[in-house]
Amino acid sequence: MTKGLDRHKAPKINAIESVDITMPVRYELSNGTEVFVFNNDNQNLLKIEFVFDGAGTSYSPKPLVASAANAMITESTTNYSSADLADKIDYFGASFETKISRDTASVSLYTLNKYLKDTLPLLQDVIMNADYKKEELEVYLSRKRQEFMVNSQKVDFIARQNFTKILFGENHPYGVFSVLEDYDNINSEDLLNYHKYTYIDGKHKIFIAGKFGEEELELLENLFARMRVVENQKLELDWEIKPSLDKYTFIAKEGSVQNAIRMGFVGVRRNHEDYNGLRILTTFLGGYFGSRLMSNIREDKGYTYGIGAAHSSFRKEAVFFISTEVKTEVVEDTISEIRKEIERLKNEQISKEELYTVTNYLQGSFQRQFDGSFALMAKFVNVNMNSIDYSYYYNYIEEVKNIDAIKLQALAQKYFDKDNFYILNVGN
Repeated sequence: MTKGLDRHKAPKINAIESVDITMPVRYELSNGTEVFVFNNDNQNLLKIEFVFDGAGTSYSPKPLVASAANAMITESTTNYSSADLADKIDYFGASFETKISRDTASVSLYTLNKYLKDTLPLLQDVIMNADYKKEELEVYLSRKRQEFMVNSQKVDFIARQNFTKILFGENHPYGVFSVLEDYDNINSEDLLNYHKYTYIDGKHKIFIAGKFGEEELELLENLFARMRVVENQKLELDWEIKPSLDKYTFIAKEGSVQNAIRMGFVGVRRNHEDYNGLRILTTFLGGYFGSRLMSNIREDKGYTYGIGAAHSSFRKEAVFFISTEVKTEVVEDTISEIRKEIERLKNEQISKEELYTVTNYLQGSFQRQFDGSFALMAKFVNVNMNSIDYSYYYNYIEEVKNIDAIKLQALAQKYFDKDNFYILNVGN
């Protein structure tokens, strides 16, 4: 045993004294494209991410078009077949990555610096010249249709799809979800048109992490300064919230082993003064393994393997939700226990010990999220594409360090009114 080390005593936990988050270097291509770089001279692996605003699923002219256009953009181009493009990118040990959210879509290249001259033109080609061949779209839709049919038998999938519709309304961009028939209603022309007005003619920004200097910037300028930078001609969308008239919704799924439960309400967005406090309160309720919901419903009652709560913000709205899966016979008991934990937060102040445990957990989690240039870039993309800045993170950690039991109880009383909650139960 190491001399002087007492393994029965937990090490001292120190609060974050100050936060110094690395800022990216901003460049601008000659066409006005903003480029944000987290340079790391010791990292020879580069990530170059193009983020396209207004290209997310909310802006899809009909279901599946936006997600299919994003997923298939790296399949083939007018210059390369799918096999040729895959062989070429594999030869240089590089890879593409596509992502889509409600509001944005992105295409990324991971590559070694020494091969950037060879791989960056391939990224340009997929962004500018994706061709969405009919036969490749049919293969993609066949695979996704099969996945959808399998997922449609799962209560958690049904609950996830329907809950936002309950909160926002079936015609709200955040409430729309796909059905099986949608897989028969899109074609290559739909994807090509969407690609043109969101990727080729859409508004985009470039985010880079890794070893990046003047030579790399010149290459970026030569390849991408020809792209247009314009505001997307977005669809006229109805953002009016029209929630379900029923606070409790049951969707039958015969033969299911478990029932999926969702409880929640439309929350507050990132720019709201209560957003950070509500996120912290959510952690106490169900945001980590030692949370109250886990302690009660998993550890004590044994009703579930897992239960959680989260407060997630989109660009225009936010959602607070609790989710779990339990046996049919304990659905009502589970809902009752969830309500008890919510009422406890409203009626009893959190103890000093629990406050200390959770705020230290949040500080440690916060620090891990900024470890490395790729992580820094991801955090910056998150704020930049939502028209906020790093003060969002500074304000959050200060709230974590200074929040007290009185404020947490006040937030619970303000937002956790039982009349605010919508409940969805899917299963037997």
